[in-house]
Amino acid sequence: MGEDNTELTIAVLCFGPLAEILERNHSITLETPATCQTAIVQLGIEEWLDKGLTVAVNGVMSALDTVLHDGDELALLPPVSGG
Repeated sequence: MGEDNTELTIAVLCFGPLAEILERNHSITLETPATCQTAIVQLGIEEWLDKGLTVAVNGVMSALDTVLHDGDELALLPPVSGG
């Protein structure tokens, strides 16, 4: 059996204050298997998980344990505040 790729590349879209901390649009490479949470940890923004960060994969709201595949788009959606 052939060896599977051990890395995958995903597009990351950041919104709200995360777009100011990170680039709004960029890509990252992760070791497989990778989940949304894996990507968040690699980006160094895991403290946002306690602030109510939600994610969408390929435009669909997803759980943090959703497995990512090469070419996926991960949107990072911080909670909205306002008055």
